[in-house]
Amino acid sequence: MTRTRAHIAGLSRLLASAPQPVYALDAERTIVFANAACEAWTTRAADTLLGRRCDYQTGYRSDGAADPVHGLCPPPEAFLGRPSIIEVTARDAAGQWQTRAADCLPLGDDTTGGAGVLVIVRPSAVAPPPAGAELAAAELHRRLRTVLQTSFERLGLPQVVGASPAIARVRQQVQVAGVVDARVLVVGPPGSGRETIARAIHYRRTAPSPLAPLACNLLDAELLESTITSFVAGCAELQIERPAALLLLEVDQLSPDAQHTLAGILSIGEFNVRTLATARQSLVELAAKDRFRQDLAFALSTLVVHVPPLSQRILDVPLLAQFFLERFNAAGGKQLSGFSADALDQLVAYPWPENADELADFVQQACQGTAGPVIQPADLPDKLRATASADNHPPHSDDMIVLPEFLAEIEKELLQRALRKTKGNKAKAARLVGLARPRFLRRLEYFGIE
Repeated sequence: MTRTRAHIAGLSRLLASAPQPVYALDAERTIVFANAACEAWTTRAADTLLGRRCDYQTGYRSDGAADPVHGLCPPPEAFLGRPSIIEVTARDAAGQWQTRAADCLPLGDDTTGGAGVLVIVRPSAVAPPPAGAELAAAELHRRLRTVLQTSFERLGLPQVVGASPAIARVRQQVQVAGVVDARVLVVGPPGSGRETIARAIHYRRTAPSPLAPLACNLLDAELLESTITSFVAGCAELQIERPAALLLLEVDQLSPDAQHTLAGILSIGEFNVRTLATARQSLVELAAKDRFRQDLAFALSTLVVHVPPLSQRILDVPLLAQFFLERFNAAGGKQLSGFSADALDQLVAYPWPENADELADFVQQACQGTAGPVIQPADLPDKLRATASADNHPPHSDDMIVLPEFLAEIEKELLQRALRKTKGNKAKAARLVGLARPRFLRRLEYFGIE
């Protein structure tokens, strides 16, 4: 035993003095060893590394801030007991990600069970490509980090993750809207993250001020006026550097009387409150069709952010799906590396009527149900696989049934029945149909069910 301990101590000294970065993780992905070269490469002292848990993600927290320790986490396949060559990343003093190949060696054996991995970082930057399903997952993981470094890090919004020109334009608009006090209108379909984007615009400012969300589809003229008056009075008692803001949700659903009231309030010269609004359609276009008050439409549309439906940026679906998967990993439980090529094909083929919110729900369900570490088509929700099956086996042209529309009609009828049975109690109706209440409310909004 004494000799064994001496050998272990000698090995520890050897690894500690190695010229290349070396670190070890236990079976729970906690860093238990890091040598001096690893400290130099990561620009982090050993006491800030040791004891930290790594998750297989790109290295960003949900608010967009970088958390580089996760770049050291090997993919889940590395913990299956086989030596492999992987890619790991560290963030240098200039804030740039540095990618290197590394030898990942399993610790433990079949008898003792997996005890973790030892990672020896190579000087080279490129690792040999993995094989099979691991290749698609590793490539998406790499691409996602590049996209997040140029977008998510500054905005912290999953809704703007992507490489398409349409979403790049949204990112630019959000950045501009976040540094000025102009009135902003965020236009997009339900599920595209309009409210989240509007809130992010408000809180991007260095000195954020109070924000009052108002559900315009539920407010009549009298309640709208009293709510705004109370909010402004409360803000007058605060010491704030920037104007307070109203978040007008679904402003295109505002009644004509309430539109008249809001237009009058905004025309008051002393009314120093910013507005951020969300709508399904452009207010100026609605005004041109006499469906919205024209002067109010122009007043609320100083800066317009158009969020495209996910079906119009379908090439962003794989990156968004990988983002949501790695956000699942960040919870610290089961770790997954990505999607198989066939699973990605099904995701891309789906029409996404509920946009990014629906994709997030589908990925969450697949992550919870899969045995991992790569999500296969069989792991995807039944609704998505049913649509893919229908696409592969279209009905005869003389008896065509459009499956998504057919399923949507059935779903709408079930939602209406549940509401009738529970006399309009949405919480009980959600439980009756087996949905979480937030998802139930989104489905009501999507189908326009009051």
